[in-house]
Amino acid sequence: MKELLLRVFNQQFIGVTALLFLLVGLIASPVMMSIGVIGLAMNWVLNADFVENFRRFLRSPVFWSLTALFFIWLLSGLWSENFDYWANRMRMRLPFLLMPAGLVALPRFDRKIYYSLLYLFFALITLTCLVLFAWYLIDFENITLNYKQGQVLPTPVMHIRFSLMVAYAVAIGITFILEGWSLKGQKWERTTLYIATGFLIVFLHILAVRSGLVALYGVLGYFLIRDLIVGKKWKRALFALAILMAGAWTAYKTIPSLKNKVDYTFYNIYHIQRDSATTEMSDSHRVGTIRAGLAIGSELPILGAGVGDVRDETKAYLKENYPNIANSSFTPQSQFVWQYAAMGLVGLLLFTGIVFLPLFYRNGWQQPLLGSFLAIAIPSFIIEQTLETQLGTAIYLTFLLMALRYYFIEDHPDRKIWLPAALQPLVNSLRDSISPR
Repeated sequence: MKELLLRVFNQQFIGVTALLFLLVGLIASPVMMSIGVIGLAMNWVLNADFVENFRRFLRSPVFWSLTALFFIWLLSGLWSENFDYWANRMRMRLPFLLMPAGLVALPRFDRKIYYSLLYLFFALITLTCLVLFAWYLIDFENITLNYKQGQVLPTPVMHIRFSLMVAYAVAIGITFILEGWSLKGQKWERTTLYIATGFLIVFLHILAVRSGLVALYGVLGYFLIRDLIVGKKWKRALFALAILMAGAWTAYKTIPSLKNKVDYTFYNIYHIQRDSATTEMSDSHRVGTIRAGLAIGSELPILGAGVGDVRDETKAYLKENYPNIANSSFTPQSQFVWQYAAMGLVGLLLFTGIVFLPLFYRNGWQQPLLGSFLAIAIPSFIIEQTLETQLGTAIYLTFLLMALRYYFIEDHPDRKIWLPAALQPLVNSLRDSISPR
């Protein structure tokens, strides 16, 4: 029985189950996300191949560099005065310490496993968007009016992070279509992938979250550039570009929520250009906090104010320069600016190098599920403080590490265990016990 349990609840089972919890938790539950992170940590620490996995981890700079980020942030505690806030940020960043090694410790992560997990995520996102779309149609007038006031369609999780996940679901759908992959290999699945991917593109325009639209066009632009450089398919790429431009213009003209959001954005820009950043508009908050972050970094250009003091320094700057938007919870609304304010030029350069490393490591930009995700993540770091929330951190690390594990880490040759094979002894045992002797 002990041997059977070890075969069933092996490192493969624990690791993949943890990833399942993470993928579902991204949409449904922060608790599930935490369980997923803990599961990956267990997969790393409670492992008979710990030494070999540690060697593989050290041989993979795209993995250990992410863990190094945790220790870089940790060191900033030496010059942070607000220890409580520093401890809070480090708790938020624990996944950087636990998840990279946990993915390396997976004995097997081949195409069947990786694509099946992404297929599940794609299906969950599509079903969620279908429900939201139905809600949009039912309450069309009220929701359209809300968009004129800068509001958006309610989503299961924060609308900005949700839109990023929808954009990556589009990237997953395009990848499956281009590679001709489907779970069962049926013709109807391929047709469904086309329809679902097209629907998600349209839905992102209806949702009209600017971060999501930037992410979507980043994904579509990535596949166009990849088609030109890698595939040398100039005619197809140019045709797709023309369709893309025409589609964007048509969407603006025909989708009320998108038009209202775009018009509201230009309204914000109009006031910001006239130095009205003291209003209650979201873009004014963004501009004010980014100016605060740049000012903090300029005052302490080498090591910054420290992770623990970013919030206090931002509040002090806003109180002096933009009192109408001063709030104790505000920090720079850009991950790069946040890093500059917290850790100066040294921290910013290290962070930037680690973020861009997967693009150039072994020509990672050519790998569709990695390159398209970074086309989402990097722009989001420019316009959002993506890693300052549990959900943002989970989105970044889950999809990045899964792609890195699939493309850059070889499987254990002697650890080819997957759940059906692991359960086979139990099935045989039960069959033998009930068979007539």
